[in-house]
Amino acid sequence: MVENKNHMIVQIKKILGFLLIIGVISEMIFFPSIPNFYGCIMATISYIIFNYFFTPYYIKNFPFAFLMFLSMFLYRYLPLIATLAEGKPITYGFERPYDTFLFEIILFLISSLSFYIACKTTNTERNNVIQQTLLKLNFFQITPATLWGMGCIGLLVLVYNLSKGEIAYGDAGGKFLAGITYLMYAPLCLFFSELLNIKYSSKKKIWIYTILIIVISIASNKRTLIVTPIATIALLSMLFLIIKNKKITKFISPIKMIVIGVCLIAVLSLLSNLSLAMLHTRQSMLYDRETRHNADKMEAFKQTIETVQNEQLMNKLKAEKENTIDKKTNYAQGWTEDYVDNFMLARYANMRITDQTIYYAEKKGFANRQMQELFKNNIIALFPTPILKFLGIDLDKSSLEFSRGDYLFGSGLGGYRVTSHVGDGLATFGYWYFLIQAISFFLVFKLLNTFNYYNKNKIQYAPFALITLFTFLGMFKNGQGIIADFGYLIRGFLQGITTYLIIKYIIEISLKYISPKLLKNEHLNK
Repeated sequence: MVENKNHMIVQIKKILGFLLIIGVISEMIFFPSIPNFYGCIMATISYIIFNYFFTPYYIKNFPFAFLMFLSMFLYRYLPLIATLAEGKPITYGFERPYDTFLFEIILFLISSLSFYIACKTTNTERNNVIQQTLLKLNFFQITPATLWGMGCIGLLVLVYNLSKGEIAYGDAGGKFLAGITYLMYAPLCLFFSELLNIKYSSKKKIWIYTILIIVISIASNKRTLIVTPIATIALLSMLFLIIKNKKITKFISPIKMIVIGVCLIAVLSLLSNLSLAMLHTRQSMLYDRETRHNADKMEAFKQTIETVQNEQLMNKLKAEKENTIDKKTNYAQGWTEDYVDNFMLARYANMRITDQTIYYAEKKGFANRQMQELFKNNIIALFPTPILKFLGIDLDKSSLEFSRGDYLFGSGLGGYRVTSHVGDGLATFGYWYFLIQAISFFLVFKLLNTFNYYNKNKIQYAPFALITLFTFLGMFKNGQGIIADFGYLIRGFLQGITTYLIIKYIIEISLKYISPKLLKNEHLNK
């Protein structure tokens, strides 16, 4: 596919380049320092490399691997823009700026190489064994009725889980149900049914359903559930416009673009207020680790809405947040995640977590034996308990109720302090980490590319992958570090496919007896 001047990609590249130039100039004018200059270099290198891969070819042929790579780019690009927008330098609160930027540049170069090799070795003219097997299992085929069935199941499971509370260790049924809540986003794919090579025109039904799941998500008092449907639709829109080579001005009129822009600003403002109101609700209802999940969800929802509507209270909460935010002057005083105030940007742009985890990694020691032992236990814990018992492996998974970030910090008493890939990797493997991470990224990218089935005239995208689109954008962010990649390789990939196919077959068998016509689907012409 040849890029043309009107293509959406060209416009996005120009916007990203313009923001980068403004960001570098502003950083050097308002916060001139050598460490900040290194931060600008990191952002510039990430933009140059990403610019090479940001083409219709990579997005059309490897869309799901590209989304993971996109998250890697955003983690190095956004800190410069986000901190400037809040009047801070890119090194805000840093204690190891040179190590942080150097290691992040090295890791991004390695990540980019892994992405390149994974795509280069993916034959777009001949599908591999995994793709051929998935095709035989009808993994790439779907009907609107099946998508709606999945949506209803996912929604019912969400409501059930919200009423049940936290899932305990050993609750296999609870974990299975928690693992299929993503199905409630299945009907959203019908907004862009062409990506599934099917026809569907009842868009009003999808809008009503979308509003319904957003309302229920708000009632859950969980910010991630609120953001996911909005982000899923946004990512589907981007892929549709790029893959189908649509001009955005033809797809959406200028007037509609203005309306959407205004609505987007309003939604982002609302999400920010909801996030603050939810945190206030949790505190006011005395949500601790035990009671938070047992509290009355409807009462929490009611109180959250009342808080958002109370302008005086919201202004007070915003002022308190600014005054009471945990702004430790150095890491020796304790853990802090103070970097970017916006909770959405903090997920993809908190570079201070890298700086902080490198600090603690140096303190604990690179290639630390305790971190290696924890890594081994984390790997073992990925396997189902029945398999471990069969193999004679005795591991109390409840003893691992803390994050790798929590253990790196020195607590290990329970909690979820996030960690960066670099900090966690160096603490666990030393400098061998970069090679280990390169191999794991390569394998993850290869697996993500199996969600495409290549034909001579078209590419079939797995409905499962389109439903979980937002998940791929979050596969590289501050969290559990390198163990997250091994978790996907060992369990996540196969488990996701298996549970999806089980639900799909159950729905299709049910529909076959209810109304066979619902299983018939009018496919688009090639």
